[in-house]
Amino acid sequence: MRALIVVLLLAPAAVCAAGKQTLDDGWPAGWSKIGPAETAVIGALGLGTLLMEVVVKPPSLPRWDSPILFDEGARNALRSGSDAGRSAAATASDVGYIGLPVYAIGIEAGLVTWLGKSQGDAALQLALINAEALAINGLLSRVTQKTVGRERPDAQPDDNTAFFSGHTSTAFTMASALCVQHSRLEIYGNVADKIVCPAALAVAATTGVLRIVADRHWASDVLAGAIVGSAIGAGVSWAHLHDDGKASPSLSLGAGGHSLVYGGRF
Repeated sequence: MRALIVVLLLAPAAVCAAGKQTLDDGWPAGWSKIGPAETAVIGALGLGTLLMEVVVKPPSLPRWDSPILFDEGARNALRSGSDAGRSAAATASDVGYIGLPVYAIGIEAGLVTWLGKSQGDAALQLALINAEALAINGLLSRVTQKTVGRERPDAQPDDNTAFFSGHTSTAFTMASALCVQHSRLEIYGNVADKIVCPAALAVAATTGVLRIVADRHWASDVLAGAIVGSAIGAGVSWAHLHDDGKASPSLSLGAGGHSLVYGGRF
């Protein structure tokens, strides 16, 4: 898993460590904001992901059924030797897959930024940025899985969706998004903000390793998921967390946080 470690080291390094902004006065002035049109695109991406998951079936016969590179060695080294162990690893891998998005959107955007700091507009922007990254990753992963049709290592019938690992890409999407956000925004405070990125990356890496332990993915599936997720999470976050110098029609929360208001800088 040396390549996965390289991804962990490069992801934070790819984040520009320019001066941090606070949320004391809401979303920083001049930063790109997600408006109604982009919000509609996020919804369309989410709907596309749902349709790919429910309507489009994976190929009944694998189009790719063999390991590559270090796949066999990693499987032999990491795969659990019992059905119970593999099942437990698969369940544990859901912690990063579900937990990181819930943390980023529900806790940081919702509880900390909105309720804790009373910054509803900033919370809305963070939630939309994270939702956009998740939607892009979700659609790309589902399209790739069902197009490539790679057989899983445990060779489950009619489940030829191994490449690339959706659990891993989702976890790394949120981990890299959190890295960018905490490099650009002071959310908790200096020391706590520095902990979030390595902690999130550790959870994402553990998610990927557990997918191999569970025998649900080859190591190359996990590595590809880590690379794709890191690129999406960091890219989407960085696109919005700086001054773009352009007009930025956006969505804001109305008085008391009970309505949405369309506005912007023109």
